[in-house]
Amino acid sequence: MGKNEKIQVEISVPSGSLNVRHAQCPNGHSLIDPEMKIGGHPAVKVKVSAGGKSGMIYLDPVYGNYDNTEKGIDIPMDTIAEFFCPECNISLTDTHESCHLCSSPLYVFHLPKGSIVEGCLKKGCFFHQMKIVDGEEQMVRLFSNISNSTLESFL
Repeated sequence: MGKNEKIQVEISVPSGSLNVRHAQCPNGHSLIDPEMKIGGHPAVKVKVSAGGKSGMIYLDPVYGNYDNTEKGIDIPMDTIAEFFCPECNISLTDTHESCHLCSSPLYVFHLPKGSIVEGCLKKGCFFHQMKIVDGEEQMVRLFSNISNSTLESFL
């Protein structure tokens, strides 16, 4: 492998093992709501629109869990919703990717250090993925003995 070649490393993360603590919109506004807790953790709060109605949805911050709470809206199963930042109203739809299971649009939350979480916007579809963008730095952190250098620092 050449000096400038990149490789893709995939790490399988079991459901319930990571807690997203620093999700942001593309403009840098925090999506974490310390007042609303799901499973004892501050929830990810987004504005949601579906079928001409809008409200808030609080997403379980534990990666792979789906204990979400809808407020002011009841999204029917198989409906494609749209997520927005509750602070600046920017769309959280990922314009570059679609669901690998049902081809619906995906939402994207930005995490520290360039990482992202993507998930399907179709209620009832549970596709989601986490991308650690800076894989080289992540591998160094995972396999070094430096304190506080764990996968948690990217969440």
